[in-house]
Amino acid sequence: MASVAEGTIFCTDDGPWFSYPDRMDHLETQSLTPISSDSPWLGRCGTLLRPQNDPAVFGPADADLHFDAEGRPRFYVMRIRRRPPVLKAMTRHHRVSQCLGSADAQPWWLAMAPSTASGCPPPASTIALIKLQPGEAFKLHPGTWHAGPFVREQSALFFNLELSTTNEDDHNSLALGQFLKLNLI
Repeated sequence: MASVAEGTIFCTDDGPWFSYPDRMDHLETQSLTPISSDSPWLGRCGTLLRPQNDPAVFGPADADLHFDAEGRPRFYVMRIRRRPPVLKAMTRHHRVSQCLGSADAQPWWLAMAPSTASGCPPPASTIALIKLQPGEAFKLHPGTWHAGPFVREQSALFFNLELSTTNEDDHNSLALGQFLKLNLI
């Protein structure tokens, strides 16, 4: 596998988004360690959702959802297979504030970065990794770059709220300028 030049931009419409490079030893890589789920930085990308007692009044701890006026919401349980913890590309959705949460009560990780100009992937220095605990979910702001969920088990179930056509017409992916190793700790 050839190394990716710094600043190279290309789309990953074919092939897997995340995999171990054939020869990681010859590529310049950087590692990401999870930041605290209490970090105010997360507000740049979305809202961390934690359990609340019922009944609760809508407030800042809730997901302020955005759905394109022409879109139809889709809520489903998706199965994710374990992916190697190496980040090569990221995806974003402009028409929806996607929400993800573990459906089988296990920890999971999500890489994310604030939105950038069209056609520009996020610089490695703006990407963070967050570890979410069982019972936590995350609402992504429209345009937030993300990759995952990443899990340690062979597979995991997730609640996913997006548009019914997100995977067809609002799945914008770009390769990163370098591979990032994700420390799933």
